[in-house]
Amino acid sequence: MKKIMTLGTILSLAVGLAACDGARPVEPSDIGLLAPMMDVQAAGVSQAGLPAGARAVSGFIEGSDVYGTACGGGQGLLITSTGIGTVTHFGKAVMVSTTCVNMTDYSAIGDAPYTLTAANGDQVGGLLTNVVYTAYGFDMYTSITWGTGRFEGATGELVWPTYSTGTGVWTSGVEGWIIY
Repeated sequence: MKKIMTLGTILSLAVGLAACDGARPVEPSDIGLLAPMMDVQAAGVSQAGLPAGARAVSGFIEGSDVYGTACGGGQGLLITSTGIGTVTHFGKAVMVSTTCVNMTDYSAIGDAPYTLTAANGDQVGGLLTNVVYTAYGFDMYTSITWGTGRFEGATGELVWPTYSTGTGVWTSGVEGWIIY
């Protein structure tokens, strides 16, 4: 069960970001509980070493997961993650991701898309590209492959250093770069 909880947490951000605790559903009031426990926050990314025209991105998002129906021909579980926080270039931002998690080998079944919406409604999105386990949880790597509004044609890469308590509530930094 612990592996399932860890995988759900990792893959739902588009990553998944989840853990499976059936004691009670996650409530909106649970968001904010992890901030005092998070030792690692987005430290920011310097402009040095970024691709030409890239802008550094950093921020912090808190959220929770909702577990859905079976997916992937019955091999997976659909997990939707939603988070709210503050991210450079976005202001107050909302992240939503949906991932079909294979409960046999803990991989994503099919694409694992996410969307990051800025305070004014402009959006960027992309896909989960990699997950790396760390001492504090895991880092989820995502691509930026599209955008709307001022982000039209956006490209980039984001890393989401994530911490979860195993209750479906999570805290994540946001670090990386964007070209728009």
